[in-house]
Amino acid sequence: MRYLLLMLLALCVAPGALQAQTMVPKLDAAGHKGDLARAEKKRAEERFDSFDTNKDGKLSREEVTGRSSYLTENFDKLDADKDGFLSWEEFLGHNRWPK
Repeated sequence: MRYLLLMLLALCVAPGALQAQTMVPKLDAAGHKGDLARAEKKRAEERFDSFDTNKDGKLSREEVTGRSSYLTENFDKLDADKDGFLSWEEFLGHNRWPK
């Protein structure tokens, strides 16, 4: 009985976990989702480029301080590779939209 309950729980949770991995639409998606993805990528690129004052393709803590409270407060969490910079992927939080 316990095994059956665990399997049922796993089956209920698994679809949600799979969906969570694909919430960011692909840029080549058709229709509204693709249009939305392309527009959001463009906005993100503009924002990233405006923060990247020295144009080295990555964001330092100094570049985001005073310009984005979210990035400033969460810099250490977002800096996944702990190199002291935010890459494009770290800035976005995913790697589905290449720069």
